[in-house]
Amino acid sequence: MNNIKINTRHGWLRWWPKKGLKAILDPENARIETFLLEQSAQLPKGSLVLDAGAGKCPYKYIFKELDYQSTDMPGGFYDQPHDFECELHDIPKDDNTYDAVVLTQVLEHVPDPWATLSEICRVLKPGGKLLLSAPLNGPLHGEPWHYFQFIHHGLNQLGEKTGFQISEIEKVGGAFWLIGKRLPVAFKKLLKQYDPFRAKKRGQNVLFCILMTLILLPTWFVLYLPSAYIIRPLFYWLDYLDREKSFTTGYTAVFVKSQQ
Repeated sequence: MNNIKINTRHGWLRWWPKKGLKAILDPENARIETFLLEQSAQLPKGSLVLDAGAGKCPYKYIFKELDYQSTDMPGGFYDQPHDFECELHDIPKDDNTYDAVVLTQVLEHVPDPWATLSEICRVLKPGGKLLLSAPLNGPLHGEPWHYFQFIHHGLNQLGEKTGFQISEIEKVGGAFWLIGKRLPVAFKKLLKQYDPFRAKKRGQNVLFCILMTLILLPTWFVLYLPSAYIIRPLFYWLDYLDREKSFTTGYTAVFVKSQQ
């Protein structure tokens, strides 16, 4: 197993990021976007890029100067049209087709990460890049299609076993970015779980949900708003002091297919 060197920037977006307050309020997604911007600038003009598990294609604009294609699983979560649909362990393209593949916040949703990365390696040209992001300390989401969480050692093992080498990997923030993002969500969910407009769909009693909403409404002002718009920005800057980043939100990584 090769030793893996982690970028000591650890996702830091500067004291005042380019995206300003938007990035400070959501540094995890801001780092992923910045990672893709950095990597797209290194791809040769005319590169053929596949956005795998693209969902709503939020990063399509980043690759507008390149030959961009997107795919998602048949009957996915969104109505977004794609160039084609497929399961990621069975991509209907020839060997050595793409110069780069984008896989952002998707690997945790595939039942067989080994098969998925092997298939991506197959459709990449020799020397082609997989631009990947994967969460670690995130909430359950997209159930029942949420199978795994990953750390850098596991990603390295996956890469080595599927024909890749990791050329760079970076933690996306530390404990303060993690808490700053998750704390407001926890308070918000107190109200959301009793949303009277969703009560019937969830099999809940509507009157009970209305009562609980009224009881919990003060938490919106006392807990949610301060945590979202005071604590979260403060924790963005405090995260710079967390040098270890053992409570990271996740990783960005560049996997490179062997030239052979």
